[in-house]
Amino acid sequence: MFYAIIPIKSKSKGLKNKNVLEIKKGVNLANFTIKKLLNIKEIKKIYILTDSERYKKKIINHKKIDKNYIRKNKLSGTDAKIDDLIYDFFKTYEKSKKNYKVLLFQVTSPVLSKKEITKTLRFISKNNISSLMHVTRVLESPYEMIVMHQKKWSYLMNKRIINRQNYKKKFMFITGSLFYFSKFFFKRWKKIFNIKTIPYEIDRINFIDIDDKFTFELAKKNLDNKTRN
Repeated sequence: MFYAIIPIKSKSKGLKNKNVLEIKKGVNLANFTIKKLLNIKEIKKIYILTDSERYKKKIINHKKIDKNYIRKNKLSGTDAKIDDLIYDFFKTYEKSKKNYKVLLFQVTSPVLSKKEITKTLRFISKNNISSLMHVTRVLESPYEMIVMHQKKWSYLMNKRIINRQNYKKKFMFITGSLFYFSKFFFKRWKKIFNIKTIPYEIDRINFIDIDDKFTFELAKKNLDNKTRN
């Protein structure tokens, strides 16, 4: 069985209160992800890690949902690190010595499908993995990217490869939509992922990170996309 953690900050810069905006009629962004997870039998419990009592009231009540952890202000700012939050959660709230299988989800990635999640859980269980993260192919190759220096620019990659068919490297992007780690893995490394973490590739259609109005509208449009796996 798996335990899910959902961190939800009330202080968002790009889009105010994005975590509780209505993504579908009558359903806010947080509840959209939570309802999806409630329908996955392998997930035993869902912990909500938020600093906002107002947000807690907007989140649905269910026997599998635990909203009692108190997220400290120092762990809720723009510079707060997720590793520090998880460390505090284990230290002050979920103190069990059992080697829990932990899934961390971001509600700002609502396009991640239930089917993709269950496939990931089967992969983890079959291969006895201690740490995994979702990755996907980058939309544009780093060979085509530039870095701005005020009014000047330079190529991101020092070695230029002009034709796409000659690209040999496979560039991936850590989506942040799902991380998996055992409790023992985190206790040893004090991180939810590191170089030992297994990258698990998902289809690009399963990833949109909501950060502003454009990506919010893009996510809404793609929830019912017929090409999704």
